[in-house]
Amino acid sequence: MQHRRILVPLALAGSFGIALAPSFAAASTTPHSAASSVFGSAASKNGALNFSSPASKSVYSRHAVSSSGIKANTTAATTNPDLTIAIGAVQTSAYGMELVAGISGLNSGSATLTVNWGDGSTPKTYTVAQGTTSLEEPYTYSAVGTYTITATLDDGSGGDTATNSVLVQTASEYTPYGPVRILDTRIGTGATKGAVAAHGTVKLQVTGAGTSGNTVPAGITAVVLNVTATQPTASGVVTAYNDEDADGYSLTAPSTSNLNFGKGQTVANLVVVPVGADGVVDLYNNSSGVTQMVADVEGYYTTSAASTYKPVTPKRILDTRKGTGTGKVAKVASDGTVTLKVAGDGTVPSTATAVQLNITVTNGTHNGNITAYAGNGTPTSTSNVNYAIGQTVANSAIVPLGTSGTGTGELSLYNSSGGTVDLIADVSGYYLPSADGGSTYVPLYEPTRLYDSRVKGNGVFDGPLSAGKTVPFPITYDTGETAFVLNATVTSTTGAGYLELYPYNSSATALPGTSTLNWVKGQTIPNTAVVSAGTVLDKNFDSYDLGMYIGGTGTAQVVLDAFGFFPSN
Repeated sequence: MQHRRILVPLALAGSFGIALAPSFAAASTTPHSAASSVFGSAASKNGALNFSSPASKSVYSRHAVSSSGIKANTTAATTNPDLTIAIGAVQTSAYGMELVAGISGLNSGSATLTVNWGDGSTPKTYTVAQGTTSLEEPYTYSAVGTYTITATLDDGSGGDTATNSVLVQTASEYTPYGPVRILDTRIGTGATKGAVAAHGTVKLQVTGAGTSGNTVPAGITAVVLNVTATQPTASGVVTAYNDEDADGYSLTAPSTSNLNFGKGQTVANLVVVPVGADGVVDLYNNSSGVTQMVADVEGYYTTSAASTYKPVTPKRILDTRKGTGTGKVAKVASDGTVTLKVAGDGTVPSTATAVQLNITVTNGTHNGNITAYAGNGTPTSTSNVNYAIGQTVANSAIVPLGTSGTGTGELSLYNSSGGTVDLIADVSGYYLPSADGGSTYVPLYEPTRLYDSRVKGNGVFDGPLSAGKTVPFPITYDTGETAFVLNATVTSTTGAGYLELYPYNSSATALPGTSTLNWVKGQTIPNTAVVSAGTVLDKNFDSYDLGMYIGGTGTAQVVLDAFGFFPSN
């Protein structure tokens, strides 16, 4: 395959027998083992090789050819009795697939391979020479959707045929939902009441959950959840992953983390999780202690037309410490709400349906939580950011915008607390109807390590990042990749500071004045970021770069894991 980008080739590496770099765990430095083959290995099912049907599922037929050239079923001996075909498909773009056909048993003569792409187009045929073991062919669909690719291998004069099919999905579009709480182990919502055991897993049924009469539909490809760990009895991490892949194969927990927590802490993080055939997401408690878990659904992705994504250079739209977005310097009151007019402000168009925000709380005088919701809605019993008195903490959110009346194009942030707090909000992109353009989403079926400053050779820069410096990271070779869903984690922090991720074009690129996550000395903390690359080619790496800036004091180790990307349509 061609080397199109960093994200997908790294995810595919295990599928083609190349050892993968380790994904993030609290102290993981052990690489994954190499996959044994393209088809049937765990790596191929967990990676971006999303769709496969092994040779064991191919259907073999024998035919005899009469003098008139007409085939008839027969049990007579033929020249290729062991003919089989295995097929898989790799998502290469929003509508693009690369078919990979594994051929076995073509021991005599040549064969014709006919591929029906399942979209009503004319099937394509290829001549396959004796001894051929594989064939790769790209194809681009005209619209998002679910399609069945059928490949038939026919050896002609020998009368042997092998047929196999695979169900594939194109990139997906977003539908805002709720937010609605679908899991709370403290009260038995979505799971058995009670804390999740050490190294235990909650199997959360996402499809069919939610508001009665308006549940999360079947057939979704990914779900957006705000996951919270609370009341933990020991430090640990939570890993969110799809229980099955799109082909119905059961999966095990990857060595990644979505949120890190200390004993007694309440920590939340936004996660975008692939959803497989059974509609279940697994939440694994990688800890020696028990913890309660909460999950709120904010939206989902499907292969139906809905909303597509447009990234922007991060922009601060709210800072109550300075009066940005409110017109006055004042904290948000206890049980108070800040409402922002977002759509039509010059950055986000009036047609936007939702925005990608990073919400930060600081200077709180009491413990509390922040709930984000559409401007013409009312606060729900969900939360986006949980904070303790005096704590500075951030979390990402996809927030729907109001659609009617005075709340049109607005969003609200509600402070559920007995005290006051300062709020900061940075926008990094927005969703809009698919007819208006934008990019669709491709989830990676195994989270992929892009960068780990702790591990020599894992990434282009080794060692901790220093405050006051920007490090450019080569995230893609392809200008068609518009944005990336990352989980950024800092650890081994020697001072208080913040991480700023932004499109990097040169050392002269001005910092946008936003933040991705904040920390204090000694803290390990993650946050999801949806970021875009710069537009100027970095000749050192022949790439387009992401800027990583450390503000504050001291140094921090930085880890970036990829969960998906938005290719241009």
